[in-house]
Amino acid sequence: MRTSLLLAAALLAGSTAAQSGSDQAPSAARTHLSKTYPDAVVKEWKRTTKHVKAEFKVKGVVYDAYYTPDGAWVRTEHDIPKNALPATVTTALKASAYGNWKVDDVEEHATPQYTLLYKVQVKSDTKEAELFFTPDGKLVRQKEKARK
Repeated sequence: MRTSLLLAAALLAGSTAAQSGSDQAPSAARTHLSKTYPDAVVKEWKRTTKHVKAEFKVKGVVYDAYYTPDGAWVRTEHDIPKNALPATVTTALKASAYGNWKVDDVEEHATPQYTLLYKVQVKSDTKEAELFFTPDGKLVRQKEKARK
């Protein structure tokens, strides 16, 4: 009996800790998340140096949503398999200056400006870059830096 009570207390403490991050979230951010993703199961809210981040799942897929400290939505992102990139993006990547670089990671992003972007992280022997493509294959932003 005592073991059961201790286990129940530990589980309750764990679930309270996981939910306590919601007080980190501005009400505008919580409202946006619940309206945009009504089926979302929020794992945690966390403050970073620049943003308030919500980590949540929808139908088993893990998402991160970023908000300003005031609660304005910045972006939502989630990982996708490399082979899930549309052919238009794959073709544009191969035709770009980064065509011979190794694809390291791929994400889908949504922002206030773009309802859908593909972030493709690529690397060469000496550099790495983050490339942002629209679904039609247009490269709209790139950030390149030396590899560490």
